[in-house]
Amino acid sequence: MPDAGGRLTAYAVGSDGGLVRWTESAHSYDWSGPELVLPGTDLLPYLCVAPGPQGYVDLFAVRRGGARTPVEIVFASQYQTGRPVTGWHSIGNPHTDPAQAAAIGAPVAVADGDGAVHVFVRSATGGVFTRRRSGEGTWGKWTAMPCKRVREGISAVVTRSGRVELFMPADKGVYVWRQEKPGGSLDRSPNLVFIARPETASGTESYDDRVTHFWRDDASGEVVAYRVPEPGGADVAPAPLQGRSGRGPLALSRCAVDGYDCTVLAQTEETGTLAVTAYPTETESAGAWWADTRERCEGVPALARDRAGRLVVAVIGGEGRLSVSRQRADRQGLALEAWLRL
Repeated sequence: MPDAGGRLTAYAVGSDGGLVRWTESAHSYDWSGPELVLPGTDLLPYLCVAPGPQGYVDLFAVRRGGARTPVEIVFASQYQTGRPVTGWHSIGNPHTDPAQAAAIGAPVAVADGDGAVHVFVRSATGGVFTRRRSGEGTWGKWTAMPCKRVREGISAVVTRSGRVELFMPADKGVYVWRQEKPGGSLDRSPNLVFIARPETASGTESYDDRVTHFWRDDASGEVVAYRVPEPGGADVAPAPLQGRSGRGPLALSRCAVDGYDCTVLAQTEETGTLAVTAYPTETESAGAWWADTRERCEGVPALARDRAGRLVVAVIGGEGRLSVSRQRADRQGLALEAWLRL
């Protein structure tokens, strides 16, 4: 994740349940770490990073609790790159019943343009709960959203203007919630009729404050892209982008490739290696040709742009080490440098 100056930080949950961090140098592309910034606290192997508009970062995780609350959602804050991280603070669990509390989904959190943090979590019964922290730091109560039979893998995107768009796959379609303006209310859009495979949704901003959503078709496993039409606009079918050999959600970014603004997709192959592709932004008709890098990838990869605007790819390898590669500026196409294994 880049800060305002383009300096990158990578976060992960360690094998002992603590928070681990790697930090890029302020003066070069060297890295320090891994640094255990928060010791083992029984975290489950999941982390959501929510950067705020003022440059700080909130990190959300799920922690094993006691008998009354088997798991609880916690967050910690980093106010400056490379600086200490606050301790974990609990925001509880939307369920009071221990059995239901243990069956919640993975929380997704984003900060909107007003600095308010929105947390969304799938309930034990297939609904969705949300909790909001105001820009002044005050948490509201857990609130149930009017939806049912939601699948695991909620995706939330914040545009550069600070507007939030939420994508929730369900058994019979997709729920979409949007802010019409930064800081406004989350309003429900018409449901989508497409069926997304669980735990595969992700999204990124494309042109003109628009969000492109990606997921895997439930039947074929193929990656597809879709933009919610503006009110009164014509609807179109999701655009196919191949990628059937992969699993899980995509990592997404944008960068210049041969002078064109391109959207870059990265996925973990069923073989456990990283594959990438790129196409001109919002021009899915150009097609996608996936290239397997043969680099081992555990879980979901990460993409970002460095201070020079180059694409940076990061994966956790089979031994738990972070591996990083950058876009080569001296080659045509999306060529990557040799992998740096930290």
